[in-house]
Amino acid sequence: MYNKGAKMEITEILSRNFSVMSDEYRKFALEKDACRACSVYKNYKQVGQSEGNAKGPAFMFIGEALGRDEVQEVRPFIGRAGQRLRKEMRKHSKVLNRKTTIISNLLACRPKDNKFPSQKYGPYFLTTSRSERKVHAASVVDHCSKRWLFREIKMLKPKIIVTLGSKSLEFVTGNKGITVNRGRWEFLGPFKAWSFATFHPSYVMRCDNDESKSYISDQFNEDIKKIAQTSHYYLSHDPRLKMSEEEWQQEQALDVSINLKFSEPGPLLVPGFDLPGGFDG
Repeated sequence: MYNKGAKMEITEILSRNFSVMSDEYRKFALEKDACRACSVYKNYKQVGQSEGNAKGPAFMFIGEALGRDEVQEVRPFIGRAGQRLRKEMRKHSKVLNRKTTIISNLLACRPKDNKFPSQKYGPYFLTTSRSERKVHAASVVDHCSKRWLFREIKMLKPKIIVTLGSKSLEFVTGNKGITVNRGRWEFLGPFKAWSFATFHPSYVMRCDNDESKSYISDQFNEDIKKIAQTSHYYLSHDPRLKMSEEEWQQEQALDVSINLKFSEPGPLLVPGFDLPGGFDG
């Protein structure tokens, strides 16, 4: 367990968290660690870091924010909810592992008492070296996600983005309503990636204690299984994922048929990945 009295240096955290990391990402992570741009940081005074492959992952799992254990460990999804996610990922470790996947969050810091920013829990401030100004809660989330998460996505270029929970779904894809959006694939043009939405594991754990919602756990398990078993089709057959950045920009600018005659698969297809090493808790 992490010892609060012996805080790790950021260089040690990066070495521990990542199986591989580009020089560009290392510079990004160090810049992120120094961020004090909003009042959310002041609650626990810890900026989170991602974990996994930071040099071209196939998959990116995106949660909402750090929890108590994540603040202490400076690792995403390491608490009880995180273990629920990692448990399911380990069932499909040939596909979802530290060599193929990065886990991140919408917010870089933990909101006070785990309350996702809203006007109900404010006020919130954006700060610079010269001033501090009060802003709407949504502005804090927008500012943080664009400054860190969206830059991370653009840099690493994952082919599959998995959003965990309603907030991640909304801010990453623009869609609202996890119940109506979960369990299906959708192409995200701005990121040139396929997305898949499922429940946040903390919600899954709450439902485990509610007999009327016990089915949520099964749906979550099936979603992770579906990601592992059908993602290979998208990775192998969608020509857009093989385009260079210049080719993709030209494709969008010319407004050519973006679908390129790509059709989604029918029955589940078992992928051919065979890479070792799952996400350990």
